Amino acid sequence: MPKHPSPHPVPRLVAATAALALAATAGVAFAAPASADAPAVSIRPDAWGNLFHAGDAVSFGYDTTAPTIAWRVVDGWGEVIDDGTEPADGVLAPAVTERGWYRLEVTAAGDGTTSAATTFAILPDIDAAASATGRFGAATHYGQSWDPASMQALTAGGFAQLRDEVYWSEVETQPGVYDWSRARAEFLDPAREQGIRPLLLAGYGNPLYDAGNGPVSPDAVAAYAAYAAAMAAEFGDMSTGIEVWNEWDLGLGGNTNVSPEDYVALLSAAAPAIKTAAPDLPVIGPAVANLNTDWLERTFQLGALDHLDGIVLHPYSYPVGADALDETLTRIDALVRRYNGGESKPLWITEHGWPTGTNARAVSERQQAADIAKSAVIAAAHDAARYYVYDLVNDGVDDAETEENFGLLHHPDDALGAFTPKPSFAAYSVAADALATATFAERDEPLPGLRHVRFDTADGPLHVLWSDAPQTVSLEVAGSADLTTMFGDTETVTGGAGAPVLAPTGTEPLYVRGDVTAIAQTDAGLTLDAGVVGAPVTGSWTVAGRADAASSWRLVLPDGTEATQTTAPGATVSTTVSFPAPATVGTYETSARVYEGDRYAGTLRAAAAVSEPVSLRAAQAVTAEGASVLRIRVINASATARALDSVSYTLGDAGGQPEAPAIVDAGSDVVVDIPLDTLAGPAAFTATAVVDGVTLTASGRVAPVDAASALPAAHRTITVDGTLDDLDGVTPIAFTANPEADDDFDQSAVAWLTWDEEYLYFSADVTDDVHDQPAQGANIWQGDSIQFTVAGGAPGAATTWHEFGMALTSAGPQLYRWLSVDAGAGPVPGAPVAISRDDAAGRTVYETAIPWRLLRGVDRATSLLSSAAIVNEADGAGRAGFLSWGGGIAGEKDSGEFTAVRLLAPAPVVEPPVEPGQPAAPGDGGSAAPGATGGNATTAGANGARALASTGGAAPLAWLGAAVAAGAGGIALLLTRRRAPRS
Repeated sequence: MPKHPSPHPVPRLVAATAALALAATAGVAFAAPASADAPAVSIRPDAWGNLFHAGDAVSFGYDTTAPTIAWRVVDGWGEVIDDGTEPADGVLAPAVTERGWYRLEVTAAGDGTTSAATTFAILPDIDAAASATGRFGAATHYGQSWDPASMQALTAGGFAQLRDEVYWSEVETQPGVYDWSRARAEFLDPAREQGIRPLLLAGYGNPLYDAGNGPVSPDAVAAYAAYAAAMAAEFGDMSTGIEVWNEWDLGLGGNTNVSPEDYVALLSAAAPAIKTAAPDLPVIGPAVANLNTDWLERTFQLGALDHLDGIVLHPYSYPVGADALDETLTRIDALVRRYNGGESKPLWITEHGWPTGTNARAVSERQQAADIAKSAVIAAAHDAARYYVYDLVNDGVDDAETEENFGLLHHPDDALGAFTPKPSFAAYSVAADALATATFAERDEPLPGLRHVRFDTADGPLHVLWSDAPQTVSLEVAGSADLTTMFGDTETVTGGAGAPVLAPTGTEPLYVRGDVTAIAQTDAGLTLDAGVVGAPVTGSWTVAGRADAASSWRLVLPDGTEATQTTAPGATVSTTVSFPAPATVGTYETSARVYEGDRYAGTLRAAAAVSEPVSLRAAQAVTAEGASVLRIRVINASATARALDSVSYTLGDAGGQPEAPAIVDAGSDVVVDIPLDTLAGPAAFTATAVVDGVTLTASGRVAPVDAASALPAAHRTITVDGTLDDLDGVTPIAFTANPEADDDFDQSAVAWLTWDEEYLYFSADVTDDVHDQPAQGANIWQGDSIQFTVAGGAPGAATTWHEFGMALTSAGPQLYRWLSVDAGAGPVPGAPVAISRDDAAGRTVYETAIPWRLLRGVDRATSLLSSAAIVNEADGAGRAGFLSWGGGIAGEKDSGEFTAVRLLAPAPVVEPPVEPGQPAAPGDGGSAAPGATGGNATTAGANGARALASTGGAAPLAWLGAAVAAGAGGIALLLTRRRAPRS
């Protein structure tokens, strides 16, 4: 079970923050009841778990007291597939036929509205019997009294294998007497009836022996071996293997005898006993929890490989993505061959997964789906004997608990319905189907950041593609090919000589079944501009024409509208297209089909951020004078002026309602700064604005900021080339010493944070007598490297943040992201990194530039963020300590241990002397921290009012409101109206 330390330290979850925007005024509203008399509505499944297969009629029952309902079906990409309004007759049959994962939302309207939602999937048809002997399965806990009803999902999904425990303490309550009736009744008899094969775990301690601890005495070891042998004899005809204990190195099951010597002694007794009882049944182990110590290698040195048919791994890396599995399998296979005469042994991945939810180490449901699907591909590419996702069903409904949210299905008590599918269930089913008969052929990276794995299958070549960042690639296909997305929807495209097939790749896998002869870059693609709710989204469609002929092209949008372009031979052309108005905030994703004449040439995908026309933001900020404030912004991104009825706030026990302008002009905002100079400790705040009668709220936390101790980050652009720029006058980061370093030449460092309108820069000059970096990607922290964090607001205010690392690896300089806000772990496309090493001087220079657009949750317009950094040291035997600035990285993840960073304003521009007789150009009153769109700020007028961020254009207007007493000492409010950024 994944309660063990991961290769990367685990962060602590702290209080959540939120910024809520104005509710959408267009589209269907799915909201809580408006009054006690609002009609009731609930959805009833017509199919167990809402799991359908291709060709099934999709339908749902529902109960409501309303006369009519409104409903919609949204697919895994966020596109509305079907919707409608109809009389309430208790039956809903949306016209959805394509394989995929979907969310159904139903709203009943009357005196208020009530909504209900559920999820469903249309799955591939897979031979369940064949899948019971295949590669894929799921970890379950029927031995811990899970409801066995969920077992049917294994056959429905096409991975009819489970991994579960049959507890020694329950089976043997009298010495030498074994009672299997409970295990049979709980899950093994139902599994046999459904054709599901179990991998059985023999564990844990038994109070009859060694007081229930891990067995180490001769009598206890012999008793465990006898129990494992009896299990093999009882279930050997249906089981795929016996796993000897689980995570012995972690001490799972109350075991305190965690040494590799004790485990190998147990294995040496149990394995022969199992083989005597069931000669053909695989014996597997050691089920190591932490693969970044020498524990596993030590078991090999002690002879464990002599007793094992397969090596058990639990290669968790969350929130780091699936690519980490690739490196782990390569490394463990090499270790096995080192101690096994150059021969491999089958690798059994019996636990692996990603939790969803709100925990700092959780991932989104869509990212979970992508990582599990890619892991299935990687496992198949390494010819792993088995791959079991952890686990089949969520273990609870608390989003903050990682252990409760690993499942492929929702918990029985989930509001979305018992055992209904998460996106990962559909994605895993599609992967299992695609890889059912797959034999690995080759792999490469034909383009930067693009993974390509080719398999031979019973249905011909299968190519699987994914990339670090979205990109459209051009495929040369002989004849036709089927392109299947992560969720299973499939389209057939036709290629041929000079007829490119356009394939949208991203972090989700794309399955291409056909004869692909080349993969190339293309200028063709689709991009979207940022949008607002209720207004059409504009984009740009680019076509790369054939090299030898003119062509006519059509782009067909989801609503059926079309755009056309014509290309001359070898030409690339673009045109503007308009997409339907989004109804909700967030990421707006869309797709469009491309035709060359009548030939379907592929699909393009694009995404853009969508905000509300009017929104409220609140965050801690630092003024140009260095004062800490709570900054409240009412932003009107729409094309019409809005009435600002009121602005108010609470801050701890204080609060107030300042005077405010009556109007927020179109494309402008109103800013309120609340001084925090009397703040004694961290405090929660709530900001409220009423705009056009609609109440907006934002909440979060602020904390005291000592301007004297905050790191001043200069406004300075860095050339990222591995050569330090001129940093004279820039305050350096002061690291605490590494107690494990011999002297400054063994390890010392100086670093700098600087910024400009596009990037946050981190530069470092490290003295290190030996450069040692054996790892890549997620594991670079194990060698010479730098890790640093970036969080919004004061130290301790952020609940989620960004953590990066950079290292000079055998593959060159690498920048890696472990933690992020609403983005996955992995490489960081778009962020340049350069590292140079001078071995003679023992000097390493690190430089990187993180685009502000990648730092979600960090608003540089506030001129305040928090950060920490460590410089890892290694001299050939793993990490040997580190230098540190701040904390919260190498130990417990805690943003409260970060250091405050103040973004200094750009230096004022020095005007040349005015020639005699020439009038001076009018000044703007100075400069301040940048605005949200990257422009420098200008002072509002010459009366000494504070500097305000601006996007340029007409000078902003400012109102100095009256001071408002609120709590001890009073709080002065400053209101400003300015042009808002269109971002």
